Amino acid sequence: MKKLIAIIALFFFVSTNAYAIVTPTPTVAPTTPTPTSAQGLLQQINELKDRIASRVAQLKLVGKKGIIGTVTDVAETQLSVTDIHGNTVFIDVDELTKFSSPTVKSSFGISDISKGSTVGILGLYNKESRRILARFVDVMSVPQVLSGAVTGIDSANYNFTLTTLQKKDTSIDVETITKTYIYGKTTGLVKAGFSKITQGERVMVIGFPDVHDASKIIASRILLFPSLPVNPNIVLIRPEDLGVTPSTGSGTKLVPIIKK
Repeated sequence: MKKLIAIIALFFFVSTNAYAIVTPTPTVAPTTPTPTSAQGLLQQINELKDRIASRVAQLKLVGKKGIIGTVTDVAETQLSVTDIHGNTVFIDVDELTKFSSPTVKSSFGISDISKGSTVGILGLYNKESRRILARFVDVMSVPQVLSGAVTGIDSANYNFTLTTLQKKDTSIDVETITKTYIYGKTTGLVKAGFSKITQGERVMVIGFPDVHDASKIIASRILLFPSLPVNPNIVLIRPEDLGVTPSTGSGTKLVPIIKK
């Protein structure tokens, strides 16, 4: 009986394995995209190409640029600046724009910039609109260069009056930082001090406006030219300097002293 049961079990085992061997495994045929899905994919590719082309065109139109100029107009989000060539450039500002000024330590923004200020600007220049989107706006203190003659000296306060060819008088303050030189044909540049400045002498001054008094210049460099004549159109001694009132009659006739 046991042998019969073993033979029947072996028969079923062999039959099952044989069926598993001969039964083919079904294969899945590759799906072919339908015309609708192919058109959608092509549309996505074309849209991506258009976006890339548009971005490339924008990048070609924009480049970094910096200018230095004078502010002619101030608005809430825009500055109008005239550069050194006389061209007006429109400057846009946004929340990323950084402002600074050498005389202001606290917060500083576009509302603190006034007309006539000299600014240096660095930003993104759009070649199509010709506008600059500012990233940095710095108020600058530009040195002034004055040339003329010494027409008055205040030794007590260490300043003197410089008169230009345009007959404009400017008070020049000499500070400890001021460097004074005398130029001669044979000696060249020689260091000097305030005591060497004489009235009626030809002079050139490089300096910055006084933050407390715009009519004064704090000298950074003073060049004295004792051997060069002063322009004859500059009056070295004026009637008010002598305390004499000019007369159109037979009074004293004042003649300007011209240094030779």
